[in-house]
Amino acid sequence: MRSNKSILDVQARLPLIRLLNLKGYSRVLPATLEEQLASTGNADDHLAAAKVYQNKAQELEAEAVEFETAVSKIRPYEDTKGFRRGALMTAVQEKRYRAKQMQELYAAHLGKAQKLHGAVQSER
Repeated sequence: MRSNKSILDVQARLPLIRLLNLKGYSRVLPATLEEQLASTGNADDHLAAAKVYQNKAQELEAEAVEFETAVSKIRPYEDTKGFRRGALMTAVQEKRYRAKQMQELYAAHLGKAQKLHGAVQSER
């Protein structure tokens, strides 16, 4: 029975391990795309950046949902002082905040891509 409890303990702590291993503020755009945006920044580059930001926003939202699920599975006697629950809820808020930032970057790059695409169309 002890081995089952330790497996359950490990499974219960996985969200906390992921919380400690946040890849949070790492680079989102590939370096080559960043360089292209800085140098030429054509419509295709902005569209590619928008897609990357949209995918990252979806990934962050999925992680937030995963943390919320972990919070809902914590029983009161497992976290009597609420430390785990509090840490996970903080992670949910952080993930949602970053997802919102990624959505804003997505919208900005999509707008730039459409503007540049319109400018190219009007020149022809």
